[in-house]
Amino acid sequence: MTWNIWLIIAIVLVIFEIVTPSIFFFVCLSIGSIFATVAAYFNFSGWIEFSVFIVVSVLSLYFIRPIFKKVINKFKTVNSNIDALIGTEAVVTEEITPFKIGFVKVSSEIWRASSDVKLEVSEVVRIKNVSGTTLIVSKVK
Repeated sequence: MTWNIWLIIAIVLVIFEIVTPSIFFFVCLSIGSIFATVAAYFNFSGWIEFSVFIVVSVLSLYFIRPIFKKVINKFKTVNSNIDALIGTEAVVTEEITPFKIGFVKVSSEIWRASSDVKLEVSEVVRIKNVSGTTLIVSKVK
């Protein structure tokens, strides 16, 4: 292949990487394509270009992709404080109805809670959301 085609492949792979949710697979293949572009520019044979593409792509998947993933994971947000309660389970300590706020126990703390269904005392619920100081809960299925 000519170096122009390898360069177009590299650009297309970068575009695929941009439209996919940060898996860093296509950018590693793009790096292999760039090295194959250089090999094609210096008129190496087709099988050498393809070999360069394969070797560099595999090496970048093995070495570069983990570095990219660590950097991205470093900037992910971690729920803390009250947001950390979302998804956890609680126990109803005072009856909750659609029109009456009750109370639930989360770990060792008592919280105000509301629900769109009736929940009895000692029923296990899951925290769906937080509204001010009130937990929005639902039955655990």
